[in-house]
Order: sequence, then structure tokens, then C-alpha cells
Amino acid sequence: MLEKAIGKKLFQRLLGLILTDNGCEFSDAEALERSTFHGPARAKGYYCDVRQSQQKGRCKRNHVELRKLLPKGRGISFDDLEGRDLAVAMRQLNSELRPSLMGLSPLAMLKAADPEAADALAEALGIEELPYKALGLKVDAINRDREDQGAASSDLGRTRALPSRS
Repeated sequence: MLEKAIGKKLFQRLLGLILTDNGCEFSDAEALERSTFHGPARAKGYYCDVRQSQQKGRCKRNHVELRKLLPKGRGISFDDLEGRDLAVAMRQLNSELRPSLMGLSPLAMLKAADPEAADALAEALGIEELPYKALGLKVDAINRDREDQGAASSDLGRTRALPSRS
């Protein structure tokens, strides 16, 4: 979906190297590397050694931040999340200011480095940068969005909120 949305050339520029763990969700290396378009592979995949999370560098930080928003053991299953919920979560996490990025958010850093890529990814993934005061960084941000959408649209078909983090 992402390759189709942003085009093969931009996809290769941004995601030409895929570094992942050995989880079953990444077991089809050929599919990860193969382009949805005709022609050569779109990316090259590499697997980290088992139990060596330091090999993934800073991408592990995103997992830590995501688990703050959607903590384990709180009745929150990723299977209960819809695409829009994930966009809300990513909007929150990618708008958070980070000392490791010179006080910028990941989205602001990408915009500074590559405005074309930032715009294409934001549009394809349905994310936008939020003002600092709008950051919730808890599951309540997803529940608020669900409530707002429920009032505006009955298409979501969801009335159950995710459990709040106390």
C-alpha cells in the first residue's frame, strides 16, 4: 500500500533498507523485498540476531514509545485497532519532541530533511503533526478520536472504547 501511495522511486529512497527481527510476521523476506511494480526488488531486508535489540538502533525507541501509548497487560490488543486508530497513535508519537532529534519531533525532522518525502508519507499514512499542547500520549487519544468520529460518522461501527491507562 505504501509503495503504491508514494511511488517506487520514493519508496526505495526512504525504505530501501529494511532492518527487522526474526518474527514470523517478517518471515517472507522475498515479499518484503519484491516490488509491487514490475522490475527489480524495491528493498533489501536484513534480520537482526536473536535477542540483540541493540542492532536495530533507534527504531527500538519507537516501540518503547508505542508501548507507553498502548501498554501490554492492560487489555489492549493490536487486533482491536483499526487503521484510523493507528494513524492517531502515530500522529501522537511522531509529534512528540525528542532530545535525540535536537528537540524536534520525528515529523519535523523528516520535513526539514526531505519535505517531499514528509508530505508523501503523511498523506499516505493519514498523519499530521500535532501541536505540543494537543499531545495526549495515552490510549485516551485514540478513544477521544473514536468518540469524535462516532459523533460525526456512524461508519466506524465501534462503540467500545479501549481500556484507559491509569
